[in-house]
Amino acid sequence: MIDQNEDTNHMIDRLDHVVRFLALWVGVLSLLALTLVTVIDVTLRTVFNSPIHGGGDIAQFFLIIVVSASIAYSGRSGVQVVVELFENVASEAILRWVDVVIKFIGFLMLMVLSWHLVISGIDALEFGESSGTLQISYAPFMYTAAFGIFLYAVVLLVEIIQLMRGQSIEYGGD
Repeated sequence: MIDQNEDTNHMIDRLDHVVRFLALWVGVLSLLALTLVTVIDVTLRTVFNSPIHGGGDIAQFFLIIVVSASIAYSGRSGVQVVVELFENVASEAILRWVDVVIKFIGFLMLMVLSWHLVISGIDALEFGESSGTLQISYAPFMYTAAFGIFLYAVVLLVEIIQLMRGQSIEYGGD
């Protein structure tokens, strides 16, 4: 029989692996592509007075991929700014429950945002919303953003489960 603690730790370890893979492979490769497009675009603009046709569109889409691939990793590894108002005046148990409530509110907000991005992607397909220069549909990039936001919501949900079981949510990756 598998111990609940081992099962939960396995769950968060698997989640760490997924978000790290997305950020370090998909995010980094997209960032490199974004950099390459920008450097080539600036070079062509400066040297030949002829930038890449649609270079701004391409850069915009790569930036969406970079952010979408790395938002869950950013949340899981704890690199965002956190305000700790009660750390010195409340007990560890109270702080844990405050953390659970805050993470749950964040989870709900991210689920709503993810759902609305999916709806926006559907609308983009239906109404033909696309980039200005290259006429590339916005829909796949809205779905990409929705997936990144959804994955961050899953991170928060797993952290809530860990906290409610009295377990650590320290990031063990890298």
